[in-house]
Amino acid sequence: MLDWLFGLASSAPTVLFLTAAFFLPGLLVLLPLKPGWPAAVALSPAVTLLMYLAGSFLAAAVGLPWNAGTAALVALPLVVAAWLAGRRFAFGTPLWPEGLGLPATLAVAAGVAVGAGVTCLAILRGIGDPATASQGWDPVFHLNALRWIQESGKATPWSIAPIFGAGTATYYPAGWHGAVALIPGSVAEAANLSSIVIGGLIWPAGLAFLATAVLPRHPAAWALTPLIGASFVSFPFSQLLRSGQWPNGLATALVPATLAVAVLLLRRLTSAGRAETPAREKILLAAILLALLGGCAAAHPSALFATDVALLPFVAARFLPLLVRGVRRRPLLTLGAVLAAAVLATAAWSGLANSRLLAGVMAYRRAVRAVVPDSLNLAFFDLPRFPALSPPAPDDFNMAVGLLVILGAVVAVFVREARPLAVAWLAFVGLYVLAAGPENGLRWLTGVWYKDTQRIAPFIAMTGSLLAALAIAVVTGALVRAVVRALSSRLPRENTSGRWPVPAILFTVAVVAVTGALYVGSGSYRSVERVAVAAQNYAVSNNPGTGVLSSGEQAFIERSGAMLPADAVVIGDPFNGETYFYALTGRHVVYTQLGAPTAGSAAKELLRTGFNRLATDPAICEAVRKVGATYFYEDAPGTSHGSVSLSRWPGFYNVPTDRGFEKVASAAGRTLYRITACR
Repeated sequence: MLDWLFGLASSAPTVLFLTAAFFLPGLLVLLPLKPGWPAAVALSPAVTLLMYLAGSFLAAAVGLPWNAGTAALVALPLVVAAWLAGRRFAFGTPLWPEGLGLPATLAVAAGVAVGAGVTCLAILRGIGDPATASQGWDPVFHLNALRWIQESGKATPWSIAPIFGAGTATYYPAGWHGAVALIPGSVAEAANLSSIVIGGLIWPAGLAFLATAVLPRHPAAWALTPLIGASFVSFPFSQLLRSGQWPNGLATALVPATLAVAVLLLRRLTSAGRAETPAREKILLAAILLALLGGCAAAHPSALFATDVALLPFVAARFLPLLVRGVRRRPLLTLGAVLAAAVLATAAWSGLANSRLLAGVMAYRRAVRAVVPDSLNLAFFDLPRFPALSPPAPDDFNMAVGLLVILGAVVAVFVREARPLAVAWLAFVGLYVLAAGPENGLRWLTGVWYKDTQRIAPFIAMTGSLLAALAIAVVTGALVRAVVRALSSRLPRENTSGRWPVPAILFTVAVVAVTGALYVGSGSYRSVERVAVAAQNYAVSNNPGTGVLSSGEQAFIERSGAMLPADAVVIGDPFNGETYFYALTGRHVVYTQLGAPTAGSAAKELLRTGFNRLATDPAICEAVRKVGATYFYEDAPGTSHGSVSLSRWPGFYNVPTDRGFEKVASAAGRTLYRITACR
């Protein structure tokens, strides 16, 4: 174990760079506004992404390449402006709860640290060598997009799709790419280690901050929430590692802190003490919320919908009583306001529904993944795999935590501020079941998440972590109070008060015992399952042609790619290693992604089936010249992501390389050739 940890030491600078890239700009903007250090840390990544988004457009407008120097340059005026504004427009009271004693502060810090440590360790064990390229469907595109940003210096949402700037520019959320592309060195290592920062730092910090906002009267839940959050497979392991949804996963990680600020603003606008909050602080909090929403949109717009779903129960809980009072006191004014709100909501929904981009997403076709009751088991107990793919074993169920979440939902009925939280949890469970299938008239509601359960499940984990923490805090507190009452006649009065009262000590010991038993009894939070899910896209076979990359193939691509001239263009089966020449070596490739790799190009489509006729068919050479291919990568035929090489990409197999090709490098059944037939 120690040898393995020491082996990761070389990756520490990359982790530090990534942490600074995601946290530092936003932190420098927020601190002069005095939200409190913990709140500033939780909120800074979303603010940073908004700064990067604005900076990428500004850099493109003035012709500056997007890199770390440019990012610092465009961030500097915003930091200076924030420090100047902070002199007049700063929070009088921090967004983090005031008056926390040292024990409570240490407990929350420990909860975040331990939750982060448990998550990071499983991620690193799953990845193995951080420089190993992920073989997931989405990561192939994302790795090439990172390389493209570093090469082209363009990082706006209209700059990276399609890669190499061919065809019509289309929108693609570039927040994750713009941040990770700032990191020097291997793009594969930077992308992999971004999961550490997203899932192991941003996520637990956001969960703890959300717990303080939603459960302000339950400090124990603040410390417990990031601990329990580490028990879920759905995030970060399924979404970030197995699915490789780095941009969407980053957006997911931003939702807890964004939701927390929305809840705080809602409370300050509607609570009985709202008059005590200066107007400038409400405006400042609203401005921060807008910045956070902008950062979420920069990462992936689906985060806005997730925030809306989670926030709606809190809005209803706050405004329905006001609406009832308004109808009684000023019926016409209240009904007019309700009508105006309904018109605005309808207009907004109509605008979104008629958006070509959103319409395409909402109509996304997704196969049925599970039906009730399997989908409910997945939602309630965080199974690592779909039952249809692999019948679940008893250890696959996050049973103890799942039951605690359900208990927390019951407890929330009796805890007024937690009721909207329980409703939000149920809403995400319902959306998950709809996304899983079967097809019905309401499944389209999950279209903003591409009807993908793995994009919705993290929000069940988000709300569920708070509910489970609430259950532990409330039930344990009730039991401790009962014990104290039973023993009160035997305890000296001075032991029930003071800095270290017996009830507080008993409560702390009981909570630690419960969480310790939960961790140990669940097999270290199902460590085997979490690591296995994280490792899925990093496992390689010893058989060439098995998977996108097989054993030794990445090293061969890096070694042979370094031998090529800077203007080389490699062609081959993208499902069998060709795409990685660009991400790993910077040499261009013909097929840059696995999704619709030949779309819009008759030449690419012709070569997919006919490249092996290069020596006999003049049309093939014409197509080769059109796509600019100068080198051919040959590997043993195989399968990956449902693509069977010999049937889907027959043109790149059984190629007669004795004429028109010149060998550059060869090892273990793989060969890189220079194409000489089409000069």
